[in-house]
This record gives sequence, structure tokens and C-alpha cells, in this order.
Amino acid sequence: MIETLERDLCAAFCAGLEVHPVPSGYAVSSSFTDGSGDKITFYIVETPDGFVVEDDGDYLASLIARGIHIEAGARGKMLDAILDEARAYWDRETLEIKSEVFPPDQLGARAIDFLSSLIRVRDLALITRDRVRSAFRDDFIAAVSGRFDNLIEITENVAPANDLSEFPADIVLRPLGANGRTGAVYLVNTNDKLNEALLAWRELEDHPHNNIALMAVLEESEFKHISRRKFQRAQNRRMPMPIFRGDETGTLDFIGREMKIPI
Repeated sequence: MIETLERDLCAAFCAGLEVHPVPSGYAVSSSFTDGSGDKITFYIVETPDGFVVEDDGDYLASLIARGIHIEAGARGKMLDAILDEARAYWDRETLEIKSEVFPPDQLGARAIDFLSSLIRVRDLALITRDRVRSAFRDDFIAAVSGRFDNLIEITENVAPANDLSEFPADIVLRPLGANGRTGAVYLVNTNDKLNEALLAWRELEDHPHNNIALMAVLEESEFKHISRRKFQRAQNRRMPMPIFRGDETGTLDFIGREMKIPI
């Protein structure tokens, strides 16, 4: 029974496995397919120091073309963790996934690990928008905490003042000392969140006695989920709108200046 089971499993896993010589080494077409039905393929390349296993870079390029961020946030962390387990990495210039160099006697095991990572990486496209939004909040709070440790108190989902009770901020930053202004931060990565921040900004203008630094912190600069017209409207009303991804340090400097706390 065991021998039959082993034979059947081996036949199932090896079925469809094809190896072809190519100029760089060998192309290995597996029996596993991606969402489009194409077989997952990788390449074995011999180097002076051993072997390297790599893909052609098309998959990560397709994610970027679809507007899926892989350099930071939830997807970036997931990608790095998956590849670390297979002792692999992705080239930021070519977008190829590559293994570390390894000796010939490890070829079989390392090829299996690499193929497993390619299969798991396909899950990057399945991460929901809610998880990405949560990652934005988590990354922002971590950055603010690290920069202004012992200088501010951080609370979430509360109104920064009684006059703004209908517009609770995502993050409220209160200086612990006598100096500085309360910061009301609206984390923006959708049109609805931008509208919410703009309504709060207009309400704040009607209550100038509140010493509040209201800011709409945009997640990224490409406006994939935000109307440029809505952004223009908010900008023309002079609502402070730093952009977080790609310039986290600059965003924290901006917040420090608006709140008038040490930066």
C-alpha cells in the first residue's frame, strides 16, 4: 500500500514537469499553474560559484502594472518573508526573484523550496484592501511612535475636540508637555476618507479657538484610489496633506512643524 501510494504521489507531482536547455541554463516548467492557467516556470543557472534559481521577473512586474504595491506595507512584508524562507530575494531593478548561490548537491532541495515560494508569492494579489488599509495605519503609528516617543500621547478613532465630535480622527496626537498643538490625523487612501478630512477641516475653520493641527495624511502619491479633482479641491482649501509612502521622514517632519513640537 505504501509503495503504491509513493508511486502515485511521485507520478502526480512529476507529471507535467519539463526541463529545457536555454541560453542561460535550464528552464523548468512545473505542473503548477497560476491564476491565468499558465504553468509556473523557473530557471536554473550555473555560475562560477555554484547554482542560482530564478524566475523571469514577469510576475512581480505584472503586480506593479496592476497597481499592487510590493515594496512596503503588508504585501512588501509578506513578499520578503516568503522569499526569506526559500533563501531568495527579489531584484529591485529587474524584478526577478532569485535564490542565493548554492552548491550542486543542494540543487534538488533548493529548487523545490524556490518553486514553493513562487506558488506562495501568487497570494500577494489576494490580500484584501482592508488588510492594506490596516497596514497603512499600523505603519503610520509605528513611525510616529518611534519619532516622537515620550513627546506625545497617541489615541485612535476619537474626536480631537468637542466641536469636531461628528468627525473623529483616525489618530489624535496630544503633546505631553505644555507646548505644542493637538494633532488630528485622517489617514487617506480613498475618496471617502479625503472627503471626511475635508469636512472636518471646514468645520475646524468655523471654530478657530480650537488649537488643533488637522492633517490629511495620504498613503501614496500615485492617487490610484483618489480623484485628482477631489485632491485639488482639498489642496485649494489649504488643507495640510503630506504623503506618507516614500517619504516617511518628511511626513514626520511635517507633523512636528504643524504641531509645533521638537522635530
